[in-house]
Amino acid sequence: MKITFAAQYLCAVSLCALSTTASAQEVNPGTVPATSVPAEVIAEPQPPKDLVLNAGTPITLAVSEEVNSSTHKEGDEFRLTVLNDVTIGQTVVIPRGTPATAEITWRTGKGAFGKSGKMEFELRSIYLDGTQVPLTGSFRQEGEGNTVATGVGVIAIGVFAGFITGKRARLPVGRELMAQVAQNVPFGANGQLSPSYNSSTAMKMAEASTPFRKCRASAKGLGDAKQEQAAMKKCYAERME
Repeated sequence: MKITFAAQYLCAVSLCALSTTASAQEVNPGTVPATSVPAEVIAEPQPPKDLVLNAGTPITLAVSEEVNSSTHKEGDEFRLTVLNDVTIGQTVVIPRGTPATAEITWRTGKGAFGKSGKMEFELRSIYLDGTQVPLTGSFRQEGEGNTVATGVGVIAIGVFAGFITGKRARLPVGRELMAQVAQNVPFGANGQLSPSYNSSTAMKMAEASTPFRKCRASAKGLGDAKQEQAAMKKCYAERME
């Protein structure tokens, strides 16, 4: 009987201990159980996109050297510079001061009976990091400041009065001209000219599209040099009317 009573006593003590432990392990009703927070999804950074300077984009140029009908002849080139930064969005792709060239395609001297000298120009290209990028634009400078745009893509900025000393056609330093980019030009996201840009092909395509060079090509093989020259001038005069 003593053994049985002792066993019952130990059992009761054990049950009490278990009950106390269970009570201690109950969650406090005022405590909010912790929950797992989903990890924030971080988007993968996208690589910067390449840029394209579209054909027809205007570029303001300034003449860098005086040009006149007394000292310059057909085929002579003269220098210009880009007057303002050309940007795509916030990225400068053609910085101010970039050199450019134009070519005299036709000119006369003072002429008879008091007629003024005349010159016609074609804007050719800019040199971007040593690479040619073709431009479009042509115009005629006549005596007494009568300037006539002769092709889509060029606008003479300002009044050209006072260009003439005597009867010479004269284009002064600083004169501003508005040209246009001839073709789409690819750039990297950093604003550098894309390695895929083929300057040679671009220039050939642009030159083949200008009236002067079309006439030069069409006159080849029409006779001797004098006859070719006459045919080329006739063709060019007809296109420029």
